[in-house]
Amino acid sequence: MKKILSPIAVFIITTASYAQVGNVGINTAKPREKLEVAGTYKSQKIITGTTPAITATEKDRYLLLSHSIADNTVKKINPGQANSPGIASIVTYSLNNVNGDWVENFNTKINSDEYSLMVLSAYFDRPLMGSVIAIPSYGVKSVNNEWQIYADYSMLSSQTNGTWTIVCAVYPKTYVKIFPERGPFNLNNTTTGSDTAPILP
Repeated sequence: MKKILSPIAVFIITTASYAQVGNVGINTAKPREKLEVAGTYKSQKIITGTTPAITATEKDRYLLLSHSIADNTVKKINPGQANSPGIASIVTYSLNNVNGDWVENFNTKINSDEYSLMVLSAYFDRPLMGSVIAIPSYGVKSVNNEWQIYADYSMLSSQTNGTWTIVCAVYPKTYVKIFPERGPFNLNNTTTGSDTAPILP
């Protein structure tokens, strides 16, 4: 009587044979690990390195973990530690010898498609002359897919060229959900209004 092997048995025998030679790959000719699968998969359980324990203080906080490909360990991100990874960066730009108090465009060369840039604070170091009271106008704009900074005191001027100190936060856009522009909302010649369908109800 002829014996027929089931497809599962054939797979196990084939896998065992290749395992003796080296790494095994599914949909890849040159597997880099003992088993490498090229494509999508669904798993009920993923085995990784040891996940660090959560303290009582941390249990109500939003925690971020980083996974090391080198040794398969999982670590908590602690921005307080030197050389620790973080989800955002703080950068300070010192723009000196500007035209009076006016910075029309300062190109940070940061890619606006991949990163978000937000001005946290700005400070100008010289007295300003003028007959009005004004607050500084500063911010960022995307020009040719790069973030540019602008800063100025509208209707005021400095008698000498000064220095702007501008503190910014930079973070990858992959960490945030970006919604399309909201509106337009017609306020009907009033000073108040509300969103009819808030993004976070």
